[in-house]
Amino acid sequence: MPSESKPPLRWSRVALWAGVAVAALGVVGYFGFSIVLNRYLHSDSFRALLGEKTSAFLTSEGEYLPIHCNGFSFYSDGYTARSAAPIKELRADQIRADFEPAALFQGAWQVGNLQIQRVKLVLDPAHPFAAAAPHGSRTPGLQQSGSPQRRSWWIPERFEIKRARIEEAQFEWSPPGREGSLQGMRLLLEPTGRDLVATGYGGRLQQAGWPVLKVDHVKLRCRYPELFLTDSLFQLGDSEEITVSGQAGLGEDRGVDLQMKFSGIAVAPYLPEDWRAGVKGNANGEARVTGSLDAADGLQAEGSLNLTGAQLEALPILEKISAFTRTREFRRFALQKAEAHFVRSQARLSVTQLVAESEGLIRMEGGFTVERGILQGTFQLGVTPGSLHWLPGSRAQVFTQEHDGYVWTVLQISGPLDHLNEDLSARLMAAAGAEILQGVQGTLEGGVKGTLEKAKGLFDLLKP
Repeated sequence: MPSESKPPLRWSRVALWAGVAVAALGVVGYFGFSIVLNRYLHSDSFRALLGEKTSAFLTSEGEYLPIHCNGFSFYSDGYTARSAAPIKELRADQIRADFEPAALFQGAWQVGNLQIQRVKLVLDPAHPFAAAAPHGSRTPGLQQSGSPQRRSWWIPERFEIKRARIEEAQFEWSPPGREGSLQGMRLLLEPTGRDLVATGYGGRLQQAGWPVLKVDHVKLRCRYPELFLTDSLFQLGDSEEITVSGQAGLGEDRGVDLQMKFSGIAVAPYLPEDWRAGVKGNANGEARVTGSLDAADGLQAEGSLNLTGAQLEALPILEKISAFTRTREFRRFALQKAEAHFVRSQARLSVTQLVAESEGLIRMEGGFTVERGILQGTFQLGVTPGSLHWLPGSRAQVFTQEHDGYVWTVLQISGPLDHLNEDLSARLMAAAGAEILQGVQGTLEGGVKGTLEKAKGLFDLLKP
């Protein structure tokens, strides 16, 4: 039987040496490419390219401080940008990035991880973000492509960042009367498809006209020209919490539509100074904030709230009721029910559907407005019938209606918040005066009649 032919030994050796040569060339090519790439990363050209792409993304004029490279990682002491609406000022300190060289063969500078120690961003809310992201352009994330000049066939023009982490972010804005800032937040940025997801932890939020809020966490999703606040939690104290969700426009339409829920908020710090010692309680409720960042009157909040642990003490109107009725319970009492609906704008506060009740003692229903520091309010005031025992004429002329266990009257309150006036005291005094006058008049009429009768009897006795 004839034996099978075998490949000549020399072809096996040729194939082996060819494989070795290809591998060697690959290694040499890799190291050669690495050397060329590292030289480029250390060059002023790369620094200029990086600055150009960053400035184009931010629509600003900016530059990096000297860049230092170690392998495929680079470090810079900072980047600064100046006066380009809506960015008035931007500074990033201690920037470190790790490139993924495999992405170069896909035509992109891809950063797997970008770390920035500090970022300060000063915004000009009078200008929208439209210039930073033209219609139909890139994802509102961390990608930028296109350039008027091509530097070299092997140098990619597209930058992509998978993840960016800012250890300390500071944002400031200063429209007249609405100045604010967000400081000390840790921020994580992650592009996902067409969206940019930003998650922040910690920090302090300050806004003119509002209390300082501690940030627990904030989660945002940006799909230009809309910004969505998907989840957030702010704190005033250990048990005072506010959650916010909703959306806002970043382009020409800068409308805002937010949903807020709050719980355990102590009300005393937000009351006029003269009221703080006399009103206690924690507010719970929800509100919807709508409007436009460009509108002259700003935003409007509408919602409802109720108080828990509410207590009233030594308010002027209560002191007068206590004095009139000789009932000490009116000076200080707890409210089992306290709720209202409100609408708050920049210039006006309107409160309706207000109900406040201390069961078996007093109940108030109605509403009021506060505008330019002046309060105007109309209420139905109900008290127990027994509390009017010492008030002559009060049942007949003031508290003229009776239902639900109370006798009722209309109460008007108006004036500056630090010096309110009410009409109840004058009406009670007038009613009491009228009752007393009628009593005195009856007494006088009876006395005169008796005197005349006695005088007539004495005259009869003296007749001859």
